[in-house]
Order: sequence, then C-alpha cells, then structure tokens
Amino acid sequence: MQFLFPAYKRFYIRGRDDEGNLIFACKYVTEEGLCSVYDKRLSMCKKYPSNHILYPAKMHEGCGYRVEGKRFKDFL
Repeated sequence: MQFLFPAYKRFYIRGRDDEGNLIFACKYVTEEGLCSVYDKRLSMCKKYPSNHILYPAKMHEGCGYRVEGKRFKDFL
C-alpha cells in the first residue's frame, strides 16, 4: 500500500490483536493523542469520527470506530 499511496507511510504496524489481525498506528499522533501534522492529515483523519465506516470486520479495542452489523431489512 505504501508504494501505491505514499501518504500511508505515516502508518506502522503496532502489533496484532487476539485473532492475529494487524493493528496499525500513525507515527504523527502525539502522546496526548493529537495529530502533530494537523494541516496535512489524510481525508480519513479529517472525517474522523464519522457516523459510519465501511469495513467488513470488527475494529480493535481503542480504535474509535465500531462496527454495526445490519441486515438488508434493517435498511427498509
């Protein structure tokens, strides 16, 4: 991904969750949880926290997003 999208070089692998999924972190987030390059943040950071995110899995603890499973009839 970093070759296709150089802006993603800001992310690094922080570890793995209990199910073996990779957990990413941003190297520009300070110890206080603030962005140190606020004026150059990515669009996904600008949108955070959004009302929903399209992601077909669960989020790791502390991510800030949550996944809500919905069925087709829930949208009707």
